[in-house]
Amino acid sequence: MLLSTPSAPIWQDVLAQAMTGELVAAMNYTSLSEICDDPEEVADALEHAQGERGHAAAFAAEGRKIGVEVSNNVDAKHWKQLREAFMGCISERDFIGCLIVQEIMLESFAVASYARVGKVAPGSLGKTFAAIAAEEEGHVDHAMAILRAERALDARRFDDKVYRLHLDVMTTLAKMLAKECKDGHCEVCRASCVKPSLFEISLSAAELRGASLQQYLRTLDQLGIPGEVTLAWVAQLPV
Repeated sequence: MLLSTPSAPIWQDVLAQAMTGELVAAMNYTSLSEICDDPEEVADALEHAQGERGHAAAFAAEGRKIGVEVSNNVDAKHWKQLREAFMGCISERDFIGCLIVQEIMLESFAVASYARVGKVAPGSLGKTFAAIAAEEEGHVDHAMAILRAERALDARRFDDKVYRLHLDVMTTLAKMLAKECKDGHCEVCRASCVKPSLFEISLSAAELRGASLQQYLRTLDQLGIPGEVTLAWVAQLPV
């Protein structure tokens, strides 16, 4: 499957963002394994890290199929901020905080955005995005049981922690899918920002942002955090 020349560079940037996200996730799970006390949790984290590296490799392979090289930059501005937020939890040996950042926040964006891309991307490209979205959603189920049990112990303390991490992590994610890059170049797209060109492949930053935030709100609802509270959180995010 070779895409037409005009759209291949757009997909190249979309794949670069996805690949970078998967590699950051792999780094996060590897770091998580280093603070786990339970051998099963260590093995689970390392298995997740390997899975994320596999996803990154799959995105790179899809790029080769359309004749482009997919780059990545885990030190790019926004991705670095997300990684630093996660590492803050690692430094505090905060296992629950790590799950909130990776499984609730980052995965909400991955699941929703990949699923949307999977619906419009042609051929194997769309199938790969859709398949990885389904896999990522499966990851969340295991974490949800742990997080619901934690919230049952002290709901107010748990919700306060989620909100503190929300202000840091979700603000960065919202900026990534804002209409304009007000903080300058993202350092992942090859040249200018890809977002204004997404309409050419039947996507938009607003649509991806909306789907991701809806997924995030649904996940918070499953944790038991009141909807009127989480809606107020999301309303504060930059647009």
